[in-house]
Formats: sequence, structure tokens, C-alpha cells
Amino acid sequence: MLYGDMIHDDTPAIQELLDKCGTVYIDRPGTYLVSSTLIIHSNTRFILSPGAKLLAAPLSKCALIQNEHFADGSIRDENIEIIGGIWDGNCDEMGLDAVYEAKHREDFPYSPSLFKGKLIRFAHIDRLSLEKMTVKDPVSYGVQIADANGFIVRDIYFDYNWHFGTTDGIHVNGPSYNGVIENLYGTTNDDMIGMTTIDETHAEVTMGEIVNVYIHNISAANGYSGVRLLSAGNFDMRNIHISGVYGDYRHNAVLVSHHNTRPNTRIWFDDIIIEHVRANKSSTPLGEDCFTFWEKGAIETLPVIWFEKGINVGNAILRDISRHETANTQGALIQLDKGAEIDRLIIDNVYQTLAPGVDAPKIKNEATIKELIERDV
Repeated sequence: MLYGDMIHDDTPAIQELLDKCGTVYIDRPGTYLVSSTLIIHSNTRFILSPGAKLLAAPLSKCALIQNEHFADGSIRDENIEIIGGIWDGNCDEMGLDAVYEAKHREDFPYSPSLFKGKLIRFAHIDRLSLEKMTVKDPVSYGVQIADANGFIVRDIYFDYNWHFGTTDGIHVNGPSYNGVIENLYGTTNDDMIGMTTIDETHAEVTMGEIVNVYIHNISAANGYSGVRLLSAGNFDMRNIHISGVYGDYRHNAVLVSHHNTRPNTRIWFDDIIIEHVRANKSSTPLGEDCFTFWEKGAIETLPVIWFEKGINVGNAILRDISRHETANTQGALIQLDKGAEIDRLIIDNVYQTLAPGVDAPKIKNEATIKELIERDV
């Protein structure tokens, strides 16, 4: 029996529905308490009423849902859809200290048996679709996708209370191929979209290349960062198309970078398109209850679009980029670091206006670029 009263444990009843596979409905509004991770199987379509909330039970310390073979890379799941609902990680009731978790997140390597704060997670999966969902208050990532081929994530609202850090919205681990991520809004307290070929140990479900991903229509107010691409460990990131990033960000709207590099390995991006960006730096102060551990340093100097030192890029296009800057910032609209190497870069139609008293650079270029084409800058 499904209660939806925020008192009785609804985990067994929901799991019984999911075990039937096919199309599963929760069509009655209510708050459904989940005390252990729900398992969704291949060939399952899980549809929730807009007023149906799945709430992580206090001290449950578990993901809300994962695919059946998340922890078994020898078997792949397929054809899983989740549509609708409010997915609430209830981070304040997990009995965890946010600063302690941030400082000690690397103490133990990734294991499915350890609670690392990921709210919704999928790995080793073909044809995954997540749509029309509200993702609320995780301890860490809202959604983690790893070793996926053919994934769609669209129409997602992030309703985070910002009490924890490392709270990405959508976090993709390689190897992953042929994805669409679009129509995301709200604000996370880390990258709204993070894609990485090699991760930190607490999140390293898999590692590998990321190829053919289209990211479209991302918007945040006082966001941490919009889209972050991270390549390292001889795993390439190729054919990434980012189109439409809006809002204001404390750190960056788009960052092409590296993280957790391994010795004697290359950091390689190719065929990267970043276009239709209307974003600027945020000047909104954080509330007293916000987790600010990662806000150290001169974030007011960080650019809106940043190609970080140490990266190697084949072909990249930046086009139709503009901002109207009102924050008192030194951050450039586009920054290409010394130590970044790019074979061919096109910069096309870049424009900015500045409020009185703001003197922010448009383009700061110190990278090594073999062929640079600039138009309408």
C-alpha cells in the first residue's frame, strides 16, 4: 500500500511496483517516504504526478534510485525512463556536517556501499531518459550518469537549499556517448552540468572518454557555474556542443578545464562549440545559511568563459557571446590562459556592455593558438 503521508515507509510498495517493470505510475500527489535505495530495472517507464514527492527518510543515507546493475559493470541495463515528480534528498536530515563532508570526501574511494550523497544515479546503461523532474536538496550530486550510451536529460528544475557543497546538478562520468542535456533551470551549489573523463575518488564510478553530447538552454540565478568540461588521463572529450547558457554566475558560465590529472597523460578536447551565451558575473551575496567552503579565493577575477591552463584543444568555436556586466568584477568575458594550447579557434560575434564603474576586459588571451580566426569582436 502506498501512503504518501510522509510518515509511513513507502519503499516496499514502490519497489514492488518497479519490480513489475513496464510502465509504473504514482499518480496521486503526496510525500512518499523512501528509506533505502529504489532499484529500477531495464525496460521500465516510471511516471510520477507533478505533486508526488519522493523524500529521503531522515538518516537513510542512501540514493533515492539507481538502476539494477549500477554496481556491476559486466551487465548493462537499457530502456529506462523517469518522468515527473519531486526528488528530495532531505540533506539537512541526514545527520551529516557539511564542512566535515567537504574536507573528508576523499578519505575513502568510491564504493556503491558507501553513501557519497548522490541522489539519483545510473551507470552501465543504454538509452536512459530523465524528464520533467524537480531535484531537491541532495547531499552531493543531484543526478550522476556514468558509462551511458544514448541518454536524455531535459526539463529539470533544481531546488537546492545550498547547505552542502559539491552539489552538481547533472554529473556525467566517462565513458559516455550520444547524450542530450537541455532545459535546466534553478540553481545548484556547484556545477549545474559537470562532465568529466576522470573524477575524484569519491565519485569515480567509471572513467573514459565522453563523445557526442549536446547541451542546450541552461539558466541559473546567482549560480556557482553553468557547464564544466573536464578531461584528463588520456581520455578525450570530443564533439561537445553547448548552445544557450543564461543567467549570472559566481564562478563561470562555461569552463573547459582539467581535474585529477594523472602523470604522463594528456588533456585533450576536440570539436568544442560554445554559442549563444548571455551570462555575466553575479553580484548577489550568499545567505548566512549557504555552504561557502568553495568560495575562497578571488572569484571576482574569474571569467565568464574560461579555457584553463594545461588543456590541449584541437578545434573550438566560440560564437554569439555577450554580456551586460553590472557586477564590480575583474573577470573577462572570455579568458584563454597561458599554458592552454589550441590548434584552431574561431571567435565570432562577441559583445559586451558595462555598467558605470565596471571595467571588465572583454577577451583575455594568453594561450598558444596555432590558427586564430576572429570576426565581429
